[in-house]
Amino acid sequence: MDGEICDLPNLDTVGSVPEIFQLVDTVAKKLRQLQRRTISEADLTPAQYSVLTLLWGSDGRQFNELAHACCCSPSTITGIVDTLEKKELVTRQSNPGDRRSLLVTLTEEGKALEYVTPSLDRIFESCCAGIRPDELRQLSELLGKLNDTLNS
Repeated sequence: MDGEICDLPNLDTVGSVPEIFQLVDTVAKKLRQLQRRTISEADLTPAQYSVLTLLWGSDGRQFNELAHACCCSPSTITGIVDTLEKKELVTRQSNPGDRRSLLVTLTEEGKALEYVTPSLDRIFESCCAGIRPDELRQLSELLGKLNDTLNS
């Protein structure tokens, strides 16, 4: 079922909480599948791409910071970083601010990959050009509220 994506529910009937959650789940699956297809050319998984995207935005992050940003456990991040390190895209360096922790930093190859790998914005634009910027802002706001509510 992983590679199989179901159709969206009829938008005329969406409105109940289960239907909304089904819609969010379906959209998330389709976006992950699109992302997977797009980044597979760079031989990256979505999790590896997420970590690299965070590092491209701000290099030199602690493991726990990456785990929190990716909504996963520190042990999961360790496995992702291990793989990225084997691919020579990141390294571990001692943290000058805390000798007990390490920082994950990009290698030159990892930095260069940013310019040949499509950004999430480009991935989204290629499939969702019909969504206006104001609608995207509204969607972001509503999903943020949903996320905050679920975290309470």
